[in-house]
Amino acid sequence: MQRHTDFHPQDWLLIIEALSQWRLELRHVNRDRAERAAELADLIALEQGLDPVCCIEQIDQEWSGP
Repeated sequence: MQRHTDFHPQDWLLIIEALSQWRLELRHVNRDRAERAAELADLIALEQGLDPVCCIEQIDQEWSGP
């Protein structure tokens, strides 16, 4: 398995997408965890130099890994 420092930008987008979806599913059940998922998605986007608002638009739907 790759170390997280070796992830491809599309891998990070997949993680952001998953956190964003998780946030939506949790928002009415566990607000604190939903907010944390949103924070993590934003932090990852910023760390990777991605626009947190437009991350989903940057996903290559054909990407399935190296």
